[in-house]
Amino acid sequence: MAETNSATFPHVSRPPHAIIPDEPPDSAAADVNLDHMELLIKFSVPDHFPEMDQELHDYATRLHADSMLRAPCYLYETLALSARRLSIVDPENAEKHCRYAVNLQTKAISLYNRYVSTVKIDNVNCVPIIQFASLLGRHLLIDVLAKREADLNVFIDHYVESVRIHSGIKLITHAAWPFLIDSGMQNFLLWAGSLQSAQAVGAECDPLRNLISSMSGLDSAIMDAFQTAIRTLQVGFDLMRTESDRNCRYWSVFAWSVAAPEEFTNMLAQRRPEALVFLAYFGVLLHYSRDQWQVGTSGSYLINAVSQHLGSDWSEILSYPMSVLTTDPLV
Repeated sequence: MAETNSATFPHVSRPPHAIIPDEPPDSAAADVNLDHMELLIKFSVPDHFPEMDQELHDYATRLHADSMLRAPCYLYETLALSARRLSIVDPENAEKHCRYAVNLQTKAISLYNRYVSTVKIDNVNCVPIIQFASLLGRHLLIDVLAKREADLNVFIDHYVESVRIHSGIKLITHAAWPFLIDSGMQNFLLWAGSLQSAQAVGAECDPLRNLISSMSGLDSAIMDAFQTAIRTLQVGFDLMRTESDRNCRYWSVFAWSVAAPEEFTNMLAQRRPEALVFLAYFGVLLHYSRDQWQVGTSGSYLINAVSQHLGSDWSEILSYPMSVLTTDPLV
């Protein structure tokens, strides 16, 4: 068992919410009530983590229940994400569910920041806090993918901001790592590690490799950032092709934004055309995963938006993403 040390959890910034206007917390974030019970009942691990196979879903469900009892911030973020899902699958009540999602998430972040100001990382609190970070990071991605901005620049601003917040969340994992390896998260760490270390073997990303090799004067950090983005995308395409009957085919959809190095995110913020091309290839993975409520039609939106933004000069390298919208061979 790991011994308690002096390491602390980092704080988390409150994410911007562009789905509905900022509002002061209302009854949606008050003490637990019947509305919260409905959200809790309608939350299931398979619905929110579709990339996990059945054996992991069963284990995660047990761990999830234990963590809600240990960490109120995780309970409130569970309720927030449940409300976010209902805003999509129950469109008639979307506004109410969105408001609940915003207020409950705000409450969850407040509880988290208050809690980590008073504790050190140990082998007990590391699991629910890591689960909170994972759930919050997923919530951020879902909010961004739900946007259909006419101007790609607006989407990129929201996407970059969410990734940067999520990058702060990644610090939680690094801080807690010595405890996590001996915790109840071990099964998930082994599973995620096996996917993260998988060798990329397919050819879907060859145009991206050729693009990067043709760019002169790249420093090593930027080259490494591009290479990391390519490998994670290609592993995603490989999983879609070879694991079409297993849930892990969705892994890269949720992992790519998390795995993106800071240098790559900065290139997106700068509107580097090469980075935007990568975003279109990520859109292909989203398009192949459009049956998931977290994704919907975000893939086709992103591919078309990048193509229109970059124009005809980039049509050749974007021919594969654009062709997927009509041929869709893997679905």
